[in-house]
Amino acid sequence: MEIRSQYVLLCVIIILTVHGIGAEKVLVVPPAVAGSHWFPLASVGQALVGRGHDVTVVVSQDIVDKRRAERPELQFESFLDKRSRAGLEAIIAQMSDVSDNSMFHRLQILKEMTKFTAQYCDLLLGDVDLMRRLKQARFQVVVSEPFFCHCGAIVAAHLGLPHVALLRNDPVGLDTLATGVPRPPSYVPFLLSSFTDRMTFSQRVQNLVVSFRVSMMFQWISGRINNDLVRKYLGEEETLVGVLAKTDVWLYQTGVLLDLPSPRMPNMVDVGGINSQAANSLSEDLELFMQSSGGAGVVVVSFGSQAKTINPERAEVMAAAFSQLRQKVVWRYTGEKPAGLGNNTKLMSWLPQNDLLGHPKTKAFVTHTGINGVFEALYHGVPMVCLPLFGDQPGNAARVVSRGLGVRLDFNTFTTETLYQAIMQVLTDKSYRETAARLSRLHRDQPQSPMERAVWWIEHVIKHGGLPHLRARAAELPWYQYYLLDVAVFQLAVCSAVLVLIWCSCSLVCRKICRKSGDKLKSQ
Repeated sequence: MEIRSQYVLLCVIIILTVHGIGAEKVLVVPPAVAGSHWFPLASVGQALVGRGHDVTVVVSQDIVDKRRAERPELQFESFLDKRSRAGLEAIIAQMSDVSDNSMFHRLQILKEMTKFTAQYCDLLLGDVDLMRRLKQARFQVVVSEPFFCHCGAIVAAHLGLPHVALLRNDPVGLDTLATGVPRPPSYVPFLLSSFTDRMTFSQRVQNLVVSFRVSMMFQWISGRINNDLVRKYLGEEETLVGVLAKTDVWLYQTGVLLDLPSPRMPNMVDVGGINSQAANSLSEDLELFMQSSGGAGVVVVSFGSQAKTINPERAEVMAAAFSQLRQKVVWRYTGEKPAGLGNNTKLMSWLPQNDLLGHPKTKAFVTHTGINGVFEALYHGVPMVCLPLFGDQPGNAARVVSRGLGVRLDFNTFTTETLYQAIMQVLTDKSYRETAARLSRLHRDQPQSPMERAVWWIEHVIKHGGLPHLRARAAELPWYQYYLLDVAVFQLAVCSAVLVLIWCSCSLVCRKICRKSGDKLKSQ
């Protein structure tokens, strides 16, 4: 009996040692939009539960049952969103329609997205019963993904809790203002551009102009609406940038292999590939399909969770290209079955993307280059055919191509022949497979996996009640102090005063010399 007690005590000590901190309460505030913006947060929540923490997620009432079924280990709080989430989903669906890429169309979508996300956040914060329950629960940290509204940061400030942001990047540029980190346009490409860190003169001009124009446009639209929200719930003296500046840790879904080195503050951490992991076993029927491909292998095709359907004309072009392949094809597709679909192609409304990419039979990945899929392909060493749609996807595709991981086609203009040739290029040219394998080894060669790193930082924030010592004071400085304009004016004034003094002194000396010379001449 004594030995058993000692054994139990030893197990408890080991568990406490491994966990480092006890079971704590974590509040997760996902954005209104689902899909790729929800999956990383859900995975982090799952990992925190695995570490013994209690994780509560705040979602709208119309989706809470679905989320509970997906993630039964997580706890959920809900509120009435008055269909603001559904409205945002409809706007996102419009964005996935790449037939209209005009600036006016994108601007209208941006305004609508901002309106719905702000309305969603307003209803969340305005639910008095919900906010009372959240305060009574005594959470230790808020984890959120900023998406136009930055609702999680506002909730954290309202509850007086530390905040951790998990994000791909912020096209609005508010994270740059909040962290004070410089992003030199000479070698740091704008997230939504197709440039790399090796830009020509004209590309550097475009990078500067586009990044400035888009950031100003986004901040004018998004900042104005969200500042009203901040003042409503946090006080008239508060601003959105001021709230974001209090974020303790920024977990970026980026990595130097794909996103290129750039300046960082101590509280900015790369966790690119946070969803990537070793492949699990496939279902029996899917495994049989994979094995039936023989030596030719399988091509995986997916355009992400946001592209609900693909234009029927484009779908027919793709189906015709796939039917010419010797390889089997697994295609995530929810539209009407294309008439020209080949016998080698299997349609699925949902597919285990990470597990398929990690399967030894998978030879290539046809993708819209959403960042989750790109990192999964990188992790498993699968070359890609990139067909970017919108957002950061063109930039992701440009980096994939620059690293030698794949090729890129224009979604609006590719033909059956060009798509077929692109797939055959990555299948037959050994350099793509070899490069993918080499970069996969580099990506995996880390002391911590991206998920372990994210969890460690969240627990670090919990353990110390916030990490204000990691935040640069840059965000607190007025713009003229940040750019040292006051120092420049002072130095200019000093230099001007010195020059004036020298000028006056020289003039005085010259006058005296001239006067003495004149007196000598008179005396002679």
